[in-house]
Amino acid sequence: MNKTVNKKIEDALLDFYLEADKNIIEEIIQEDIDDMEEYRKKRNKLLFMVKAKAKKQANDALIEKVLNYFEDAIQKNTAKPIAYLKQLMSENQSFALYHNFEKLSKEDILAIIKDKNLIDIIEQIEKHEAE
Repeated sequence: MNKTVNKKIEDALLDFYLEADKNIIEEIIQEDIDDMEEYRKKRNKLLFMVKAKAKKQANDALIEKVLNYFEDAIQKNTAKPIAYLKQLMSENQSFALYHNFEKLSKEDILAIIKDKNLIDIIEQIEKHEAE
């Protein structure tokens, strides 16, 4: 079969499963699966892993955004973001006495923001960008 027909069949099956009664789906699955309990365990584990990976990717994207923001601020010597980064540094004792601010690497910035609430940092960044 060509790809268009296969796509239409997949779409129709998806629509059916989305709209079908839960009991009908259970019956269909039971025809193909011998051990429903084992199937449920594997399904739940897979769903958990998918959600965890999605959350990790979202978190990594937020971290990358913050890193790029602070790197850009350091390069452009932008006052407010640098002041905010210095505030975060003062909260992190291992960086509190770091004097060579212009030479902070991506890893250094990551260490500074590592234990902080990313949402708070993103909100502060957006607040600074809006001003």
